[in-house]
Amino acid sequence: MNKNIVNGLLLTGAVVLALSGCGQKPLANGGTTQGSDNPPVNNQATPAPTPQPTQQPAKKEPMTSKIKVYYGDDQATKLVEKEVTISYNEDKDKYKAALEALKKAPENGNAVPLAKALGYKSVVFKDGALTVDVSLSDEGRLGSGGESMLLQAIRQTVFQFPEVNSIDILVDGQAAESLMGHMDLPHPIKR
Repeated sequence: MNKNIVNGLLLTGAVVLALSGCGQKPLANGGTTQGSDNPPVNNQATPAPTPQPTQQPAKKEPMTSKIKVYYGDDQATKLVEKEVTISYNEDKDKYKAALEALKKAPENGNAVPLAKALGYKSVVFKDGALTVDVSLSDEGRLGSGGESMLLQAIRQTVFQFPEVNSIDILVDGQAAESLMGHMDLPHPIKR
């Protein structure tokens, strides 16, 4: 084993010597030296290089939009419309921001968020069709009236964007017959 270590050190030393002796080094007076290890002496003071600031990509300010979001009233009998401001980084993200607003109780009033059971796995807009893949938590499931109001709230919130012609709501990636087991879920929901 010691023989391998010695051979490795000798090989490394030979490579270092070969690399340090390669090429010609320019002198200050324009001449060259052959493999000299001593750098040319320069009596002039050289200024230290000024560090250049690195270019950081400009951080874009989030875009904002005022939209109407729909919640249930405190008796869960009708939809209540509230105007909220959503923020998003890219235009394609505004749909998810609008859907996320459905999950949050508005600051003023007695409106109840119907979508708090929903988790949004993906929200994709393509060619006028919005595909929303959701997951459902057990503690936030609604009865038939609540499920109907939730589907209406999603529909009215998303269809205020004129470019959206249809919504396809998937449950865990599947085109389920119903969102929560009470109401039929068309695939897609058309404007």
